[in-house]
This record gives sequence, C-alpha cells and structure tokens, in this order.
Amino acid sequence: MTARSEPLPRARLTGFGAREVLRRQLPVYSPLPFGAAWRAAGQSLGLQPDPRPRVAGLLRALYRADEALLLGSGTQALQLAIRRAVSIVGERCAVALPAFSCFDVATAAVGAGVRVALYDVDPSTLAPDLDSLTGTLAEGAQIVVVAPLYGIPVDWDAIEQCVGAFGAVAIEDAGQGHGAAWRGRPLGSLGRLSVLSFGRGKGWTAGKGGALLLRGEPADGCGAAVRPVHLAGELTVLGSAVAQAALGRPETYGVPAAIPWLHLGETRYHEPVAPRRMSRTAAGLLERTLPLATREIQARRTNAAALLASIPPGPRVQTVSTELGRTAGFLRLPVRLARGLGGFRDPELALRLGTAPSYPTTLGALAPVRGRLTRRDARWPGAEALVRELVTLPTHSLVSAAEREAIVRLLERY
Repeated sequence: MTARSEPLPRARLTGFGAREVLRRQLPVYSPLPFGAAWRAAGQSLGLQPDPRPRVAGLLRALYRADEALLLGSGTQALQLAIRRAVSIVGERCAVALPAFSCFDVATAAVGAGVRVALYDVDPSTLAPDLDSLTGTLAEGAQIVVVAPLYGIPVDWDAIEQCVGAFGAVAIEDAGQGHGAAWRGRPLGSLGRLSVLSFGRGKGWTAGKGGALLLRGEPADGCGAAVRPVHLAGELTVLGSAVAQAALGRPETYGVPAAIPWLHLGETRYHEPVAPRRMSRTAAGLLERTLPLATREIQARRTNAAALLASIPPGPRVQTVSTELGRTAGFLRLPVRLARGLGGFRDPELALRLGTAPSYPTTLGALAPVRGRLTRRDARWPGAEALVRELVTLPTHSLVSAAEREAIVRLLERY
C-alpha cells in the first residue's frame, strides 16, 4: 500500500528562462559537498581503513551512550529498537506511536511485527498529548515511541514520568533532532533506547544511514539479524551522495523537483526492509560532514528567529510554541495555517521558496497500520488538525534574506 500527499505543483519546463527552471529552494538542506563524496570513494572500494568503529565511538561520546549500532537507515534503527524493547517487556505488548509523524515510524513498527496503538499530538507544541498517551498506556501499550518533529524538543521529563508510571519503555526517535537539546542534553541522548537518522533530509547527513544507541542495555543479540553491506550497496550510497552534492542546492534543485517519478516533496509509505549494517561510505561521510552540520545549526536558528520575529500573528497563521528548557534545532520551521498550503494566494511560489506541506494523513489512515491497531475506532483530533494545517518553512543557510522576506509577504496575505 502506498500513501502519499496530493501531487504538488511542479515547475513547468517551458516558459521559463534556464536559470528560473533550475532554481528552487530546498525545504531542508544538509551539507554534503562534492569533496566529501570524492574522499569517501576510497572507503566505498575498501581502499582505506573501515571508519565504522571510529564513528561508533564518536556517537557514543556525543550522545552519552553505552553502545552504538550503525545501520543502513534510521527506519532500520527504529525497527531494531522496537524489537529490542519487545524483548524487554514481553512478546505480546503493543507499541504506542504518535498519530502524526513521519510515515517511516509506521514502517519500522510494521517491520518489527508488533501491534500498534496511537496517541494524539498537541498541535500547539507538536509534543505528545499526555492525556492521550496516558490513556494509551492504561489500555496496555508497554512501548512508546517519541519522535520530536523538525528539531522541536519535547518535555522528556514529563514523558519519563508518564511512561515510568506504567513500567513501560520509551524509545527516543531523534531522527529530526540534530542540533536540538532538552535541558542542555542533545536529542538522541535522552532515552534508554535512542535512534538517529543520517538520511538526505536530516541535519547531519551521510546520504543514508542511522544508528541505535543503548544505555543500560547490553547490545548482545541486537545485531544478530543485521545483514552486511556488499560492494553494490557501497556504490549505491556513494552515488546517492554524489547526486545530493550536485542537485541539493537551490541553483539546481528545480531539475529533480520537476521529475514526477522522483516524488520529491511527497510523503510516501515505504515497505519495511531487513536491517543492514551501515556502509563504510556512509560512515566516512559522517566523519566529514559533522563540522559542516555543526555550523549549519546556528544558521538554522538565526533564520528561524528572523522568521518568527516577522510572521504576522493571528488566527490564520500560528507558530508552534517552544517552551522553557527546549533548545530547538529548527530542521524546518513548523507553522499552522488555517487552510494549509492551499490557502496561499500563490501555492506554487510558496513551494519554490521552500515552503512544504507536512504529513498528508495520520498514521492511523495507513492500511498497514490499520490492520495492526489495537483500537480502530479511535480518533486523534490534534493529529487530524495538523494534517489539515501544518506546513514548514525553510531555515537552512542557503535561504537568502530576500527569500525570507518573500515568505513573510506570502504569510501576510494569507
């Protein structure tokens, strides 16, 4: 089953000058230069020492973890985390997922073969609705996946208190959290089990890859079913990195964005795959992109602050609250619009400026999830509101002051 958003307006390849056709702002930018991809080529071919032991040690140090397992994607890492949590709490447990989240969260749960309970999300903060989460736990869920969106931290103390009252296990899915922190601790360092993602649209990227971090839990048996990566897989990651370096810039992004079968800008459900080990290529890229990703954090915060200071307040346009104790990473800036992306006077201009729709349905609307739900009659009004209203604005370093001003003018006329 494939769930996706409605097809987005795409730049026509006629009637524009070459520069206008090519230029389109990215919704999110993760620095990955050609030089990094070129230097990773030797690791793809096994001509340089394997960087994965170094990267595992780096992640343990950065995120205060006892163990770090490097995997082919963040989705595979979450799938493995759910399986590990099941081994802790028992085979017949249900896993609680946020009703509004990246579809890959659902993919991981389906891949882990578990029953699914959904809890609601607070539209004003994008955090778990604690009353809904408590109700889900009271009905029997013993594992909770918490997935902060767009680099906006959630109150982890409240999560632990809620989950701990039921003896449940919380999995921290920090796939969108690079650069964000809760009470001074980076996202990815908070849970007993934490997941990182290094895909194309993440703050720290290797093109592909993810990690499962464990604290107070031995890694014995976790990697037993993880498949190795062969040369073809290494070269696939390298090719993806080269394409990202070439086309992941405003000057050229209009080309892939105009190709329908690439599905850029669409949220789609992907069937789960068996977890694989992270490639040597991806690990090498992570080492080289970390300094760039670290510098990018400040650019995102600066652009987000400029947008937040300029966005006109009112019932039609609402920003998401970031409360005391939260240091946002602002992978993108979430904004609630009364009529969503379609409410803009010029939706295609909004898209060309890097504005993007969010997830097009709740996870409960996905057929692979519906078949696993513990309660098929449940409703999640907060998540349903976010499906209708949430869009995201670009915050990265390639967004110009003129583009920020153009986005603000669109919001003023919304």
